[in-house]
Amino acid sequence: MKLVFSNTGMVYYKDNESYDVYIDQRGISELSMIRKDRTGIEIGAAVTISKATEALKEDRRSDFLSHYTMILEKIADHMNKVASGFIRNTASVGGNLVMAQRHHFPSDIATILLAVDSMVHIMTATQFEWLTLEEFLERPPISLDSVLLSIKVPSLVLNESESSGQRSRFLLETYRASPRPLGNALPYLNAAFLAKVSPCKNSDGTVIDTCRLSFGAYGTQHAMRVKNVEEFLAGKLLSASILYNVVNLIIATIVPKDDTSHTAYRSSLAAGFIFQFFNRLIDSPERITNGYLND
Repeated sequence: MKLVFSNTGMVYYKDNESYDVYIDQRGISELSMIRKDRTGIEIGAAVTISKATEALKEDRRSDFLSHYTMILEKIADHMNKVASGFIRNTASVGGNLVMAQRHHFPSDIATILLAVDSMVHIMTATQFEWLTLEEFLERPPISLDSVLLSIKVPSLVLNESESSGQRSRFLLETYRASPRPLGNALPYLNAAFLAKVSPCKNSDGTVIDTCRLSFGAYGTQHAMRVKNVEEFLAGKLLSASILYNVVNLIIATIVPKDDTSHTAYRSSLAAGFIFQFFNRLIDSPERITNGYLND
């Protein structure tokens, strides 16, 4: 037997074996719930991509901080670029993530949710567990006796420094390049960058407190974070020279497999996306000079 929601994954992955029974999860109300509180938003695995998008955009209540509302809206905007309207109205968020985990589907949803530290709730027989999306993607393919129950986008908390008066903020941007901007076109590369930034105490620059940088769909098995770049940026005052080093690290890290099409293009996209995100945060007049360009 096979658990399905709409079984739209058959478009890409034909069943190699015949099934006696298909179990439609739309009849299970617990899998279609959406819960919102101050800890975040939890979306049932059987919620359609369209309904998830509506839920992420509709709530502007006071119990959600403004920066978190911004993050949810950015996620929703990117989800609107996934597939066609018919597929978004039919396919489920959970099914998309299971395809990414089991079949290495180049999922935009997995990439953007990975950047915001999302969690997944898994049931195996009578055992329940919460995993980070990163742990879920890195595990062996989910077995037939396991069920993805829900996905949670946690609320992000800012720890303000009252003594210094320096105010931090979160920034999130998502990126996608494909043969067509909308519709059923798989991406050459997708990316999502979340950074916690604060003004520098001694200058006009911007300090990268922490960041989560995720890339997907470039020939890798699943969406991945570039942790070497995250660690390099943590606590640094952003400058043109720092950004130059970051771009070089990205080019060295995001390397498509040899059998992937357009390998040079995908690598250049990764460098371009990371430059576009961080370059606007360089407040000093220093810019990329001819020396950097020549190198």
